[in-house]
Amino acid sequence: GLMWLQHGGNLRHTSEPNDGVSRYGWLMHDGENFGVQEIRDEGLLLRTEFVKQPGGEHGGDWSWRVTAKMEGKGPAPLLSLFFYVATDGQGTLRPVLENGTRLAAVAGTAEELGDFTLTFLPPTGEGGEGPKYASYNFLAAGVPGLHRLTELVRHSLRESSVFSPPGRPRRRFFGVSGTGGLPGEP
Repeated sequence: GLMWLQHGGNLRHTSEPNDGVSRYGWLMHDGENFGVQEIRDEGLLLRTEFVKQPGGEHGGDWSWRVTAKMEGKGPAPLLSLFFYVATDGQGTLRPVLENGTRLAAVAGTAEELGDFTLTFLPPTGEGGEGPKYASYNFLAAGVPGLHRLTELVRHSLRESSVFSPPGRPRRRFFGVSGTGGLPGEP
């Protein structure tokens, strides 16, 4: 799934009536093999797209793309995207790091799927031109149910991370601490 945070705004996980998100919904969806949705949140346009390629013993391969754009003029605020993977107690997950820092993939196993890998490609600009600069961190934690994921991420947010793209000023951004859990949970 996906959570997002515009700096100076609220951590978002879902779009519900009366939560301040101006518009959200599926633009296209065939119920099985592809879908495109848009979320508009305080000048941010998030577009998520998925496509499924059938095959194999467990339903096929899925690809998912997230595009973030600011509407209007002016400098774009920093945006944190939080992609999450959870097994809901039905399997195991292991982070796969590139250069010891960038979360390149999550490897896992589940009874229904067997062994699987989710791969995170570096971000690119419009039209696929070169990678965009991004900073990465990840959180590995247990949570007593998927309904508590937003609370877990909110509790783990740290503004101590620094975004420093080449040739640009350093700026602080919110990231998650490397490990952790909910207060009062083992």
